[in-house]
Amino acid sequence: MNLKLRIALKQTKDYAKVQHTFAVIDLDVSDQYPHNFVCILPKSIQLKGTPLNIFEKRFKDDSINVATNLLKKALRSRPDADTKKSILQRLKLLEPKKANQNKCNVCGKLFEQKKRGYKKYSACYECYQKRYVKK
Repeated sequence: MNLKLRIALKQTKDYAKVQHTFAVIDLDVSDQYPHNFVCILPKSIQLKGTPLNIFEKRFKDDSINVATNLLKKALRSRPDADTKKSILQRLKLLEPKKANQNKCNVCGKLFEQKKRGYKKYSACYECYQKRYVKK
């Protein structure tokens, strides 16, 4: 399959706002757009659980790699600033989210920061236990 992205402007009621649709096409099938349409590139891709859209059903576990490769190719070929901005936003949405980690002030070990109210912890659980919990 020779995949490529076809990026088109989407008509909206707000004329100042520019929206783009990303269609995945297969150049091996045909050269003309409606005949070589595969699916629409989704904004977010979920790897766990059941696939939510046609793109995930079609490419399964390799869907994030295919989407990033298509977007990077499109980024190199499109000189328009608005299109580049929307492609970069899509690439940012596809990046995996990092765990909220913090470095312990006492031992220097990385630990996962858990939100409990407004307070951020500066020490890991073990150091906290040693310091504040009486035995």
